[in-house]
Amino acid sequence: MPELRPPQAVIFDMDGTLLDTEAVEHAAHAAAAKAIGRDLPADVLLQFVGVHREGNLARLATLWDDAEAPLAFYRESDRLFGEMWRRGVPFRPGAIELLDALRAIGLPLGLCTSTRAPHAQERLAGAGILDRFATVVTVSDVTNPKPHAEPYLLAAERLGADPTACVAVEDSPNGLAAAAAAGMMALLVPDLAPVTPVTRDMATAVLPDLAAVGRWIAALPG
Repeated sequence: MPELRPPQAVIFDMDGTLLDTEAVEHAAHAAAAKAIGRDLPADVLLQFVGVHREGNLARLATLWDDAEAPLAFYRESDRLFGEMWRRGVPFRPGAIELLDALRAIGLPLGLCTSTRAPHAQERLAGAGILDRFATVVTVSDVTNPKPHAEPYLLAAERLGADPTACVAVEDSPNGLAAAAAAGMMALLVPDLAPVTPVTRDMATAVLPDLAAVGRWIAALPG
């Protein structure tokens, strides 16, 4: 576990951490699988959380023994998600309050997501929070996506911060692994993926909600 240090920056995951998109995406995925006549078990769907699309395409190609069906699946899922998104995706509880509180004390904010550009920026702009972040790192910006450390290391570099003095806030095992590999103080706020002994061991702290993240950061040294 990294040493607790005065924070230089806070870097957030997006889907399932700040925006309540994971449940919407799961609903779109389930409906898309049904629409193309494919079975998508709940345990496989949970493995999608925090994973970039290419990884999920490979998982589905193996599951269905078909390279074309996953592409049709994502075309339908994207269409359904777009319809749901236009109706509005809510924030995770306490998200706006936490962003405002951190900005008020002068902590630079970054965002690190497995969503591609420009879709990530479009979601953030649609939610009205794009301008809160000094940098947004998407899967399009890196060679090695989460769970590799590269996305978080790039975010820290862009923020001019020491990775070991950054707080990362994640909801998924993949994202948590990336933040921990970068040497960050990695906070897990679970959404759909349950806490396991592995994620508990990787996390600097497991917290119940974003309000608790604010209290945890406020209690850091310095």
